[in-house]
Amino acid sequence: MRAQCGNPHPRRESGQAAVESAIVLPLFVFLILGILQLGLMHQARLMTKYAAYKAVRAGSLHNASVEKMERAAVAVLLPLVSQDRGGGEYIKTITSASDFQAKWAWPGVLENQMPDANLKYAKVTICGPLKDAFPGNMKEVDFDDPRWSTGDHGAWRQGERTKLRIQVTFNYRMPIPFANWVIHAAARNRQVPELLRMGKTSGSLKSLNRGGTGGDPYAEAASRGLYILPIRATYTMRMQSNLYLGKNELPSSNPCVFMF
Repeated sequence: MRAQCGNPHPRRESGQAAVESAIVLPLFVFLILGILQLGLMHQARLMTKYAAYKAVRAGSLHNASVEKMERAAVAVLLPLVSQDRGGGEYIKTITSASDFQAKWAWPGVLENQMPDANLKYAKVTICGPLKDAFPGNMKEVDFDDPRWSTGDHGAWRQGERTKLRIQVTFNYRMPIPFANWVIHAAARNRQVPELLRMGKTSGSLKSLNRGGTGGDPYAEAASRGLYILPIRATYTMRMQSNLYLGKNELPSSNPCVFMF
């Protein structure tokens, strides 16, 4: 008798291939989506750096006005601004001045306030000069006065008093489905056990790990399916207009250090 030809267990191997596909296919899809999302985040990072430059330039020319700086930052970041249209994040491309004008008229863009989250599109934080660098009774600082640009012996630290230092925070709405919530959860350490943090866990972080918001606008937005991550960049430029100490609230210490 001749031996039987062909595969003696075709159904068994077919089931094995189905199981292997069920395991590998989701990982492959996440790999593709994750690469696409990380590429878009890298683009957002580069745009945020340019937005920080344009913002500090606007501030140096307009008396360190936070409103002027935030508007300049939003104008740079406008191509990356998106809004939830019910089926996911919608990003309108800008290829002409009419496209820019149409997108500038989106709800909340001119006011620099997201209509569906308690966050600005772009937030500017003044890092310096510090309030302690000037006498308490001063109301205005002449940007071209050599007394403020140099010290008694031309000290470098004294020259920082006429340099505007800012940090721009771009609240980036991740548009790629599935990859957005995975990257958002990983960035906020929501899946890391408390014992692996090698220390006490703050109440707000415990609240996040339990799924609560804890007053955090990023967690509150994530609970509604809006996955937003802050992307930050800093820039320094010498003032080209006078600094009004009564109008511009300077920080007493550098606030441009964030845990997240």
